[in-house]
Amino acid sequence: MHGFLLFAAASASSSHNSDSVVTADVDPAIGVALHFPVASRSISTQNATWEKFLLESSVANGAVCLDGSPGGGYIRRGDPNKWIIFHQGGGWCSSDENCAERMDTPLGSSKNWGPTYTDTYEGSQLFAMPPFSTYTIVYAMYCDGGSWSANADSPVIVPMPGGNRTVYYRGRRLLDALIDHLLALGLKDATNLLYSGCSAGGLTTYLHTDYVAGRMPSTVKTLALADAMFSVDHNSFDGQPLYPERMQWGYSAWNSSASVNQECLAAVAGTNRSDGWKCMFGSTAAQYVNTPLFVLNSKYDSWQEKAIIGVNCSIQSCPRDVQSFWAAYSDIMVSKAQALPAQHGVFLGNCPAHCQTGISSWEATTIDGIAMGNAFSEWYAARVAGDNKPYRYIATCDIKPCGTDSC
Repeated sequence: MHGFLLFAAASASSSHNSDSVVTADVDPAIGVALHFPVASRSISTQNATWEKFLLESSVANGAVCLDGSPGGGYIRRGDPNKWIIFHQGGGWCSSDENCAERMDTPLGSSKNWGPTYTDTYEGSQLFAMPPFSTYTIVYAMYCDGGSWSANADSPVIVPMPGGNRTVYYRGRRLLDALIDHLLALGLKDATNLLYSGCSAGGLTTYLHTDYVAGRMPSTVKTLALADAMFSVDHNSFDGQPLYPERMQWGYSAWNSSASVNQECLAAVAGTNRSDGWKCMFGSTAAQYVNTPLFVLNSKYDSWQEKAIIGVNCSIQSCPRDVQSFWAAYSDIMVSKAQALPAQHGVFLGNCPAHCQTGISSWEATTIDGIAMGNAFSEWYAARVAGDNKPYRYIATCDIKPCGTDSC
């Protein structure tokens, strides 16, 4: 099969108004868009009722957004036995000052969240696809800046031009509050849970899937989907540790050691856990996730373009030396994907994209004739049925789609 591997015996604010599909929000630390304008078929939310919820009762336990407001999200009630939890993306803080600035956006505060879900960029294609279109779906809003991993007891006082700001790093407490709330709403009686997210929400999936699965009653079968952030610990084209440096800062500032995958932490963190930040790379963490997980990523991810590779060109338009560097980076992604535990599935293509569960890639991108969404759906059905064949759809050529593959 040309360019295909199937292992089987196969800003920073995100706008939430009804008229917008997505905004090109920019991370001020590195000038990288957190979300990208995309051309995709519109997913109407008008025929579904999304209820907003806030975790107000958990504020007293310290479960708060960066600004101290309650966390929460939106729920679309469907089949009470089958649930999706989907974590919103939106980048990460890169300094105390950056986190303080983020407090004035919906990615750091719940004060201006709208009354209903309107984001058709993240997850919407998944939500509209049978059988998931009938599930009870929870869209978990992101407001802690650290992929729900932060757990610092004391708030940080940050001097800012307008005066001191008080910043709370409490993502892990928000996660606990969210799961407690959903279990009480009926998740404890479900049979199936798909735990998922995109971008920073994808990293959330890598970090917390085993923990969340462990919080479920034994009668709930948990599977996971990580959309983007199968990232590699790697310097940029210019030799700068752009993303590694950010994760090192965050891991320490957020007090995230108890929140990353604990098997990963034991394996790579060292005796004093100082290297635990390495578990905040999806390609590292995924090796230690026990819950069946589907990895969805582009080898030439349009967010990694600036944030990790450190360039300003899509792979096919980059200079030849950049293409060679980026292709070598993507080869590491491929080798790490091929080495994942057998229960995990993979769709790793050459089409530049980021957060593909809510854009046209879900239907349009193919590897050896199978569309991305169908590849995930087949893997999911197999795992629900107890079939553990490792479905791996991996483009093994470089830069352009392989053979008859399409974008």
